[in-house]
Order: sequence, then C-alpha cells, then structure tokens
Amino acid sequence: MKGTRASVDVGGVLHTGRELEVREALALPDFGSFSFPAPVDVTFTIRRIGRGLDVRGTVDGSAEGACARCLDDVKVHLELDVDERLEPGSDTGDPLGENNVLNGDQLDLQDLVRQVIDSALPLAVLCGEACAGLCTTCGHKRDGICRCAHPE
Repeated sequence: MKGTRASVDVGGVLHTGRELEVREALALPDFGSFSFPAPVDVTFTIRRIGRGLDVRGTVDGSAEGACARCLDDVKVHLELDVDERLEPGSDTGDPLGENNVLNGDQLDLQDLVRQVIDSALPLAVLCGEACAGLCTTCGHKRDGICRCAHPE
C-alpha cells in the first residue's frame, strides 16, 4: 500500500497472521531541534510473531537542524534499518512506555518512525568537525569572516 497515513490497521496481521507490506511517504512534524522539510520514505514488512508484531524495514529521508557551534543549517541524511517487536495489550497509556505505538489494531506509524529517527539522530549536529563556532566578541563565524584576535 502507498500513501501518507499516520496509522496503519494491523488487525489482519494480528488476527490472521497475514503479512502486511507498508510503503509510505510520511510527513513528520518537527521534534527536538530538527525539522523534516520533505516526507520520509518508509518501507516496512509487518508480520505476526506469537501474539505480537515484528516490524522490519527501512526509513529513508533527511532532517534539518542548526549547527551546535555556528548555527548554520545542517542537513542530516537518514538511512535507518528498523527491527522492532511490539506486543499488543502492553499499552498502559504511558507515552514513555515500552509499547506506545500499538493501540488495539492500529499501529501509529508516524510515532513509530519518529521514535526510530529520534533514537538515531545525534544530540547535537555540526556543519563540520572543524567548525570553530561563533566569535563571542563580534558574533560572526570564526571561519575567516571574524577579524577579532583569538588566542588559539
């Protein structure tokens, strides 16, 4: 199936064991210090394992954030492998619980993808390892624009 749905009905997988292929161009809201200017491509195979679900596949896209040193825009390419196990009935309503993306027969695809991406993104991005950041005196980037004297 192809589309832009935020959730997927996995009742057929849970009740009959039928495998489900999901291909989505999924728009994500901004979270943390990152934004997602274009939808991410999600390709999942969802299978039943015991009473639960096995979700495997990939998430491809990009995130944008600000360099932690100079505040320039930075694009982070994402190619993530997904291998998740979800158990129905373990949802306690806790947004930080072990399973907060499977509610009955509905898999919250958007939240699952957000969690996978969030765990893969760095806490702080840099435009480059050699980025010297901003000058504390003039506020310009310390890459040749700033003419202040800096003891190195």
